[in-house]
Amino acid sequence: MKKTFILSLTIISALAFGQKKFVYGDAFEFNSKYEKDIKLVLCDDYNQYVFSDINEDGYSSYPHKKILMRKLDQNGHMIDTYIKDYANKTNGVLHNYLGSIEISKDQFVIYTEEIETKINRKEIFQHVFNKKDGNFTTTSVAKLFTEGGMKQGTTFLRFSESGKYVAIINDRSVSKKTANTIDNIVIDLSTLSKKWDKEITLDTDYFETDAAVTNSGRVLILRKSTGWKESSKLVYVSAQGDQDIPLKEKLILKTLSPVSINDQDYLASFGYFTGVRINQSNFGDMAFINLQNGNITMSEFPEFRSNTTMSGVDITLTQTVNGKTYLYGYDVNKTMPQSTPSNRFPDPIISYGTGRWFAINSEGAATSTPTNGTGNVGNFTKNNTNYLFISEGNLAPFKLGSTGIEKGKAINLESYDSANKGGSPILTSIKYIPESDRVIYLRRFSDNQLNVKSVYNWEK
Repeated sequence: MKKTFILSLTIISALAFGQKKFVYGDAFEFNSKYEKDIKLVLCDDYNQYVFSDINEDGYSSYPHKKILMRKLDQNGHMIDTYIKDYANKTNGVLHNYLGSIEISKDQFVIYTEEIETKINRKEIFQHVFNKKDGNFTTTSVAKLFTEGGMKQGTTFLRFSESGKYVAIINDRSVSKKTANTIDNIVIDLSTLSKKWDKEITLDTDYFETDAAVTNSGRVLILRKSTGWKESSKLVYVSAQGDQDIPLKEKLILKTLSPVSINDQDYLASFGYFTGVRINQSNFGDMAFINLQNGNITMSEFPEFRSNTTMSGVDITLTQTVNGKTYLYGYDVNKTMPQSTPSNRFPDPIISYGTGRWFAINSEGAATSTPTNGTGNVGNFTKNNTNYLFISEGNLAPFKLGSTGIEKGKAINLESYDSANKGGSPILTSIKYIPESDRVIYLRRFSDNQLNVKSVYNWEK
């Protein structure tokens, strides 16, 4: 009690005199091999939770189908751990973690699937964690058909950019004898109830490569031709049915990033045109598509076209101001190391390129400006200013679309400022606590240890 009281007085004193104050939580163990998708969630001025999922198959004695919610107090000290086992013990039943998102200040929702091959059943479960009582509430939100055996189909789970909707797209296994059947289910996350569902059938000349859901709750499905002639199709699905969005001749789309402007649906998609392409990536052209009228505006990005190691483009932030839309994104690169006698089939090496603002004007034309960050960033907004947490460990206030840091306001959060308290931030974990005007984020400071760090008076 005395230690807590002294710490509280120290924080109050720092706040009163306007000094920057760092508060470190205790280290806690996590399994870096098995625990994935680590997130700092449900943060307020009293508690924080650290989410992770274990989604391992096999016969290991290690718990391999678990949801973990670690509860920390306001200073980052461990209080409790809540565990949900989502594996049915019945033989022949498979389980997969699909995704998760924070839906309110008190609730966090996780989606998993259960596949029972003997009876051709696929079922999607919704697990809602309530921080008020520490309980998980599990409900079945979809019972779907599979062809059985190895033909289990593919489940796409996608959240809208606004966080308002989640879409479950079940692509049943393609049969050459019949049309391809796809189940589309959209759930309103504000009520955790189904907004609509629609079963559609598509031709078997194409197969599904990706899916997305817009801020209006409609589904986009990207398809690729099965034959030797390369071709793309884009399908737009609503409760009323599906329609093809006509694409430009020879245009191959590779990514899906829905955008909302004045309650209208648009799509930013990177790809390329077929033809003679020597030492070029698949992401050198961006199509900006008006999904209401099908109008497509193309923009070229030479910096992506010349990057032959690219395996994708990630867009992590979308905002529209005064008729101009800004996307923050970066290139994802995959290279294969050489095999060795001891490692004949090495895993690919994934790296991330420079973060960029893609500015899209009212006509749909886009330009690119590099920032001084690399890869993904954490972000929050305070007083209409975007704060980006970049890979160098800086909290840097950027104006929307700007690459320049506001002078005097960037602070180093790398945390090598005290003995035994160094650590690397997990970029996507940064949160802003308005009640105390502080930032808080997760740090990894050994292979199997995490803690949280708070920064009070961070703008001083």
